[in-house]
Amino acid sequence: MEWKVVETIASPESGTIFCKVETQYGLNYILWLKGDYYVRAGEIITTSNQGILINDRRRRVWIAQAMPYTSIGWMGFKQKNACPGNRQEMDRPCTVETPCQFRLCPFGLKRYIPESYSTAKNNNQPDNRL
Repeated sequence: MEWKVVETIASPESGTIFCKVETQYGLNYILWLKGDYYVRAGEIITTSNQGILINDRRRRVWIAQAMPYTSIGWMGFKQKNACPGNRQEMDRPCTVETPCQFRLCPFGLKRYIPESYSTAKNNNQPDNRL
């Protein structure tokens, strides 16, 4: 099965993505995706024996649910998600106070302090040498 992504909505509350997709036959669906990759409009999602491919590359995503597209349902998803990236507000950092389940912001609106892997805990050094 192959779908072309028409539009996406990030759900920070669940850390998942909702995609409005279209099949090669002109049918529209909403896919609920979970995983480490943020799918963007214009990309092609393909299911195969190798797993989920996005633009012919295997990605760590899976389809939690597929449902027929309705404009009312899609508008409901849009209204329930407070993420500024969904509203195309890319000119300032995210200031939303609700908890976000994404490890990294799919829109790049939050700054993260990189974790250092050069620690005794991560390097398993018994005598505290790095």
